[in-house]
Amino acid sequence: MGKNLKIQTKLTVGFVIIGALVMFLLYASYTTASTIVNMPVAEQEGYLSSYATFTAIIFVVMVIVISGISITMTRTIKLSLKDLQAAAGAMAKGQIDVKVEKRNNDEFGELIDDVGQLVQGIAVQTEVAKQVADGNMTVEVVPRSDVDVMGQALKQMVVKNRKTLGNIKEAAYQVTTSSSQVASASEALAQGSTEQASAIEEIT
Repeated sequence: MGKNLKIQTKLTVGFVIIGALVMFLLYASYTTASTIVNMPVAEQEGYLSSYATFTAIIFVVMVIVISGISITMTRTIKLSLKDLQAAAGAMAKGQIDVKVEKRNNDEFGELIDDVGQLVQGIAVQTEVAKQVADGNMTVEVVPRSDVDVMGQALKQMVVKNRKTLGNIKEAAYQVTTSSSQVASASEALAQGSTEQASAIEEIT
């Protein structure tokens, strides 16, 4: 259950417990003072001894609670920062298959979720770039949002390259068609020249 609590909630619960113990200790001190005033002198020493023991127990409980909060928060922050630092270092070197482990469902867990989405987005865009580099212009690029600059740029690149290839294909088709027309015209001209030559031979 502790893994599902936010850091703010954990701190709030801890300080509420400490505050309740302090208030209880103050109330006990006031009650003790009132009792001692109306108590015979012979009984005061034993009562004060019991109160001292009670106060020591409350103090130990407060120390345990504070230590528990400090150790838990320190461990959570240390491990989460270590994971985030490792992921950032790997991404800085160009590695995209980065695995980030989510330890708790607190604020650091949400941050790690965001980092995981970032890594996944980079991996998708990298795969698109590889497909384009391999000559696949049919790949579809879907930006993650309107502010996804890299996704928008990849989409425009694919669309423009696809349009350029389409123009090249159309130009090649036009060249092929023109060549066929020139070949047909040349064949017709050659045939006409042959017919003219035959006609001249018949006349002579």
